[in-house]
Amino acid sequence: MHQRVSGVRRLVRALRPTRLCIMAILALIALAAPAPAMAASDASSSASDLCAKAASRAGFTGNRLVTAVAVGMAESGCNPTAYHANGPTKGCSQGSVDRGLWQINNCYHPSVSKSCAYDAQCNANAAYRISSGGATWRPWAAYNNGRYKAYLAQAKTAVDRLG
Repeated sequence: MHQRVSGVRRLVRALRPTRLCIMAILALIALAAPAPAMAASDASSSASDLCAKAASRAGFTGNRLVTAVAVGMAESGCNPTAYHANGPTKGCSQGSVDRGLWQINNCYHPSVSKSCAYDAQCNANAAYRISSGGATWRPWAAYNNGRYKAYLAQAKTAVDRLG
């Protein structure tokens, strides 16, 4: 194949654009490939470790500590910046917001300030107080609907890592 460049006839290699196209496709595939499962697992482990540390420091122990971590995982993924807006309810006619690791509700627990709710340790302390030291988890939807049970093994592992 030939091409004219500035009046001069030059030989053009047809393979070069094909090679570039293949390289571009491979690069796009590499970018689109999902991250290794280990990376997701590491993120999940560090999140559950955060819940375990904060809950332990708040005073949860034994099985109550494991349950606290599992509830935190089910409620927020142990994300201290987690936020969930709720519509109006019988007790909160203006709606409410669930905040932080244990999704402390601003309407039902107005004593927990916004800054406290988004601080991991302060949120854990509030969860400890609200749950009566882990004796009752009725205020948490993830406990009532049983969703926390899916996180018990992961919670136990995080608690075991505390040492």
